Amino acid sequence: MAASGRNGGVGRRALLASALALAGAAACPGMAALAQQVRFFRIGAGPAGGTLFRSAGWICAAVSNPPGSRPCEKNGSCGVPGMIALAQSTEGGFANLKALRERSLDAGIAYADMAHDALAGKGGFKAAGPFPELCAVTALAPESLHILVRRGGGIRKVADLKGKRVAIGAAASDPAALAALVLRLHGIARRAYKAVALDPEAAAGALAEGRVDAMIFLARPPSAVARQMMQDHGGVLLPLAAARVAAAVEANPFLSPSIIPSAAYGTADPIPSLATVPVLLVRREMDADLVTALSRALWLAMKADDTHPLDDAAFATAQIKRRGVPLHPAAQAFRDALARQDSAMPGMR
Repeated sequence: MAASGRNGGVGRRALLASALALAGAAACPGMAALAQQVRFFRIGAGPAGGTLFRSAGWICAAVSNPPGSRPCEKNGSCGVPGMIALAQSTEGGFANLKALRERSLDAGIAYADMAHDALAGKGGFKAAGPFPELCAVTALAPESLHILVRRGGGIRKVADLKGKRVAIGAAASDPAALAALVLRLHGIARRAYKAVALDPEAAAGALAEGRVDAMIFLARPPSAVARQMMQDHGGVLLPLAAARVAAAVEANPFLSPSIIPSAAYGTADPIPSLATVPVLLVRREMDADLVTALSRALWLAMKADDTHPLDDAAFATAQIKRRGVPLHPAAQAFRDALARQDSAMPGMR
């Protein structure tokens, strides 16, 4: 990974030196122990081909550092020594949170509102009860709601989806819940449309073939699925009215207004929408040295790659409202150290 424009011209070795300093001397013995054995680290990543799966793949590449890898200071891996991270296909955030509770995954990705519900034992997690061990390593970039229909299909606004077949993602997934909320705010009750459980890639094929009338999914624009659908099959994105966006944010505080820029898909105008934040989650019992090493590896990779999927403010903010759950104490300590040293390291953010 070569250093890129995001780090303001700061070189890889300077980034590495600052990251090592941020880890602190106390972490060094633990890091040496980590390097002595191969550790497989499984991340629940959602459906294969989905946006969260691709983000998990980037995270895995950033934190992996198998034995025998070229050292970071020699343009090799800057991941966790001895680690091989694997993105594991799952049904989505609900399944990832369940697996974390059961300790069958090391980490998982879920959207902030679903993570908060799991933490508090609300919504779909009421039967399981609170999950106080749940915490975050970092937040990913916000993803915007895409409502895609076929050009010429007679659907010009969200309210026209009444009575239609709508692909909403996996059942019990966050995109499905958000789709239900948005449709309800447009006067479409759950019984007034046919919900079809398809991941975005399968939904795009179904939409192109006329087997569904619309697809609703979350993605960071530009989404490859949406772009191909729009270019090859005449797909059209439906905008959300400002009043509906405001109502959705009031109903779900982990949503925020967003704009899908016209440049993302070559639309005549920007598309008003909603956004939410995916979060990389672990259990609080995870070893502090390991979480520090993960945080450092992600920070280095973020600074060296303009195409990273992390929130640009991931290492500069600690607002629980954005993530839905608190940071792991070691991840919080890494950010606190970064904040303390920021003034002495111009151009590092």
